[in-house]
Amino acid sequence: MSVSLPPNTFPKQYPFLTRQEFEIAAKLFIAQSRKAGDTEVWNWVEHEKVKGFGYLCRSSIVPKVMDKDAGDLEEDITPMDDVNEQRVEVVEEEDPSVGIALLDLIEFPTLLTRDEYLTVNYHIIFSTSYKVPVLYFNVCYDDGTPLKIDEIYSHLVQPLRLDDIKTAGFYGGISQQDHPTLSIPFYFLHPCETATLMRSIVEFNTSENLEEERITLEGYIRSWLSFVGPVVGLKVGIEYFLEI
Repeated sequence: MSVSLPPNTFPKQYPFLTRQEFEIAAKLFIAQSRKAGDTEVWNWVEHEKVKGFGYLCRSSIVPKVMDKDAGDLEEDITPMDDVNEQRVEVVEEEDPSVGIALLDLIEFPTLLTRDEYLTVNYHIIFSTSYKVPVLYFNVCYDDGTPLKIDEIYSHLVQPLRLDDIKTAGFYGGISQQDHPTLSIPFYFLHPCETATLMRSIVEFNTSENLEEERITLEGYIRSWLSFVGPVVGLKVGIEYFLEI
């Protein structure tokens, strides 16, 4: 499943992707997942009947978010500023054109008790309407019982992002619809602001070279997912952004 393309290959109409560009970016992301040593590796699932309509998927065991005051969270983050700065420097040295959700690189204090975990199936699917990737997911308790939307807000969505998600802000709102391929109900993060997000990432990396104000196909999925994934318990490790 190797993908070969020239280095610094950009989407033709950034921040939008074609379906072919999405598939290339997705398979490059899978390679990054394996090189990063991620124990929960991403896989490409091809459509049974229509070639080129595949999607990314992985199953994860995610800590159940417990009730905690948002103010306490902010206090916990403060001592990590120095660590955050060190990690930012590492990423910038490797590839200054790649965007990454810096806040999500911070190691937050644990929010769970030992026995409280959720099983989440994450799928990344191309939206033909918005021409961007969309994060679909289903989540259940350890006994297989699926979570309802209010339980997702309570036990999966990170507290610092809760207000934004409920108002369908920068990260999009959570909705439910049939999976485009499987035709069964899945939750998803609405992609209405994804193009805006991808533009904003490169605004932090100004350059006289216009091409450098876009993210390459190689960096597209990991950069996008580093922002939207943590909202629903899916983190992209810094290893994805380093040359291994």
